[in-house]
Amino acid sequence: MNRKDLEKLGLTQETLEKAGLEPDVLEQIIVLHGKDIEKHKAALTAADASTAALQAQLTEAGATIEGFKKLDPEGLVKAVDAYKAAAEKAKTDAELQVAELKFSHALESELKAAKVKDPADIIPHLKKDMLKLGEDGKLIGLSEQLTPLQESKPYLFEEEEENEEKEIPQIVAGSHNRSVIGDTTVAAARIAAGLKSEA
Repeated sequence: MNRKDLEKLGLTQETLEKAGLEPDVLEQIIVLHGKDIEKHKAALTAADASTAALQAQLTEAGATIEGFKKLDPEGLVKAVDAYKAAAEKAKTDAELQVAELKFSHALESELKAAKVKDPADIIPHLKKDMLKLGEDGKLIGLSEQLTPLQESKPYLFEEEEENEEKEIPQIVAGSHNRSVIGDTTVAAARIAAGLKSEA
């Protein structure tokens, strides 16, 4: 969704102004839509990683079951124990991978919201072990680390736009189109040439 899509639906600056809304409402809608899309993309990435891990486990399970058919009872017990340990490790590894993806996406999103120029420049200055992903998908402890960095390394952040109104230069009309510089010289030259001096 972009500005043209909204305008096709009749949400133009003119209709917003007639409705008593600020023209920047269009931008706010687009920004909110973008955040929503990013949230869904992160969830899809995590789901894809989880699905890939489960598919790998399923493939491995199928191969292991085929191997069980060839074993004697004692060998079967050993193989089952080994498979159980491998399956638990695979599950733990998959959960860690999904958690890391969610953490990385939340970190990148919040750094963008904090007006960081390049997240790669800020991440080495963060203590990741002091950050925790909350149930709401927000990072706990990030703002406490960003505030001192904004003071000590302001060049890593985008500058705040100043909303001060700039003074508009005004054009001042001259008086009777006379030149201010050299009036006496011009008058003397006119007299010497036998012309009337300007009034």
